[in-house]
Amino acid sequence: MPKDFARKTTRPAPKKSAQRKRRETITPTKQRLVFHAPSFSSGLVVGALVVILIAYAPEIVEQSVGPLETQESATTKQPRVKFEFPQLLSQSEIAADPNSYQVPEPKANQTFRIQAASFRNHGDAEKLRAQLLLQNLPIQVDKMTIKGQEWHRVVVGPFERRVEAQRAMTKLREQNLAAIWLGQTG
Repeated sequence: MPKDFARKTTRPAPKKSAQRKRRETITPTKQRLVFHAPSFSSGLVVGALVVILIAYAPEIVEQSVGPLETQESATTKQPRVKFEFPQLLSQSEIAADPNSYQVPEPKANQTFRIQAASFRNHGDAEKLRAQLLLQNLPIQVDKMTIKGQEWHRVVVGPFERRVEAQRAMTKLREQNLAAIWLGQTG
């Protein structure tokens, strides 16, 4: 059955007397809360007693169980443990090898190299080389033949110090390149 939405039904306006009754009636939960001193003080006293009881309960229990416990411990007394290590340490002399703390001197011809990537296409290798040159890294492209296929390796280095090579490796990782160490030569 079709409905005519053009006709609007109006609700009768609520009576003013009904609104007044709602405002005039106050429920007990909406009444203003008042400070009740006797309840507060009794809660304070009970709380203080609980705190004192908890604080002194171990001493009270210890005093009541104490004599019985000492009698049992006297019958099953265990030998006292004696630690000899401090005496042994103070009476002995330890010889240290100072050579184990020395840093080995680097070799004069020692260099470090890192392979940033390898490509079959020479243009891709040159593109990466240009990007890494902008990072102030020493770059070279090496051409290699492996199993009859020509590869172009983008090599970073050589570096004289390992710290410099590690810094270069960090820069390559920031570029999301899976770089590998080619090792040290020297």
